[in-house]
Amino acid sequence: MSSASHVNAAPVRKHAILGPRLSLMMFMQYAVWGAWLPIIGRYLSADLGFSGYQVGAIAGTAAAVGAILAPFIAGQIADRVFSAERYLFVAMLAGGALQFVLAEARTFEAWLWLSVVYSVIYMPTIAISNSLTFAHLEDRDRQFPPIRLWGTIGWIAVSWAFPILWLQHGVEPTWKPPFFVGKEHVDAIERLGDALRLSGIISIVYGLYCLSLPHTPPRKAVEKIAFAKAFGLLRHRGFLVLTLAAIPISLVHTIYFIQTPNFLPQLAGMRDADTQPAMSVGQFSEILVLAVLGLLIRGIGFRWLLTIGCAAYIGRYMVFAMGAPTELVVASIALHGVCFACFYATAFVYVDRVAPADVRHSAQTVFGILLLGVGPLFAGPVMGRIAQDATVTATIAECKAAVNLVPQKPEESADATTPGGWDRLYPGAAVAVKAYEEANPNGKAGAWRVLRDDVQVTALDFGRFWRWNAAIAGIGMAMVALLFRVDPSAREAAARE
Repeated sequence: MSSASHVNAAPVRKHAILGPRLSLMMFMQYAVWGAWLPIIGRYLSADLGFSGYQVGAIAGTAAAVGAILAPFIAGQIADRVFSAERYLFVAMLAGGALQFVLAEARTFEAWLWLSVVYSVIYMPTIAISNSLTFAHLEDRDRQFPPIRLWGTIGWIAVSWAFPILWLQHGVEPTWKPPFFVGKEHVDAIERLGDALRLSGIISIVYGLYCLSLPHTPPRKAVEKIAFAKAFGLLRHRGFLVLTLAAIPISLVHTIYFIQTPNFLPQLAGMRDADTQPAMSVGQFSEILVLAVLGLLIRGIGFRWLLTIGCAAYIGRYMVFAMGAPTELVVASIALHGVCFACFYATAFVYVDRVAPADVRHSAQTVFGILLLGVGPLFAGPVMGRIAQDATVTATIAECKAAVNLVPQKPEESADATTPGGWDRLYPGAAVAVKAYEEANPNGKAGAWRVLRDDVQVTALDFGRFWRWNAAIAGIGMAMVALLFRVDPSAREAAARE
């Protein structure tokens, strides 16, 4: 996204231990986000009972509104009125308080509107925290990456700390990640809502900390976003194709964060306490791939690197569609680092390379709105439509017949409750029964058998759901692989800058 700049013409005064102070700021900036985003889809659907469409509207569409408005708030309002650290102070206190209100909300309408407000408050702070950092660095290219790295570390830290300390008890060290494992609380799903309160606490602490950050006053003259010039880049084939491909890719990227917290416990058999640490594997791989991204760009070029990023989305979703074994599913989450670095980060680098110097900021802003706003804006409706298509229904009679006809192993009795191959005989029977037992964790295995034969149970067939997402990512990959070219004239113009 754009970095609405608070940079002044006059040199800024050097501050003591500047690097660690800015690193701590980045740590909390992304810890606020990482505390709730990986589990919000699970909490909204499993605890509050929201539909797939409703979850998509809250986690996708609401966030997109903030992303679209962020450059205007950060670049055209905050820059004119507030110093960067004062704006962060106000925004983080307000956002933290709002997280506590969200933790108490129970209706879809309340969640939707409060999420829109929170997104408008939080999303601009990403650009402003970047701008504050840039304003006090002498060598941005060298100094910024290690400072920004602490944002990813903050995301990982809170993603591990919350489930280890709050969703489990009797935690003991183990040699396997996440290295501390205990028994999951029976009310773990209800406890997921406390992630919002944790985010609120971090946000308030962060807001107070902002008062100690180096003073970064607003600029007297603020750059206006040159939309006309930025959109003029669409005449370059590479920029046009990348812009079009970014929409389906950002759409499935958003759906990943919304539905993976539901998918891992339901189909991959993972505990809710393990979901956040498992998803943080993506952030670990992100660090590794970003570390060599510059070499990859020089070595294989933008076209193939963007294609690899799209292919990684397809690969991950096809593994998700298999649903097993759990180890393979978790390993495929590591592809998130390839997805993000090879497409998202590479795309922003490409835009920076081809945009003339006088519209570079505006080009990044426009592309950021498309990538972080327009694509996610459609994530809710598209996810709802895919979920509708992937929802399966089976009667209890069909489920019983499937159990009796397909024992899991030859040595098991025909009365087995978890046989394989159900959905080959009775579409949806296996998924439906798993969903029923998921919704009745305190009942005995196979308790669904006492229901009347004509009772229907429904569930989301994640195999079909993720295959749809792989297909959408395939559209983006086809665009990049077949149509994307680095326009020589744009490249030469950028080289002359």
